[in-house]
Amino acid sequence: MLQSKPTVEKLSVDLIRQLLAVINLEDIQDDKEQTEQDRKEYCTAISAVFPRLEKDIRKFLHAQLIKTSMQAETWEQTLVGRGVFAGMEILLAHWKKANTEHLEQGKPKEDFDRSYPFSEV
Repeated sequence: MLQSKPTVEKLSVDLIRQLLAVINLEDIQDDKEQTEQDRKEYCTAISAVFPRLEKDIRKFLHAQLIKTSMQAETWEQTLVGRGVFAGMEILLAHWKKANTEHLEQGKPKEDFDRSYPFSEV
């Protein structure tokens, strides 16, 4: 009789954070503490270095995942590795949000002309 392989459910980063008592991005309310000008300057500064930050953090996330999954000898080591992973991921999400805000600020708002629905080339 053919047995199907058991499905392995992937733990979400949010669940990992909850299990490890790690903060979520929503727990950080720094947006409300900054003035609009301060937030704009912060987003501009992050946006200047974000492509490099994202590349580095993704490389570190991959390395941490491999180390945790292949070299952890105890459950405690696995939990610590998952906590490190969750911490790096929350920083990436935080900076990605700032980068997105900066990119959206620079876009001119296009007015839609109802009489001419096709954009000009």
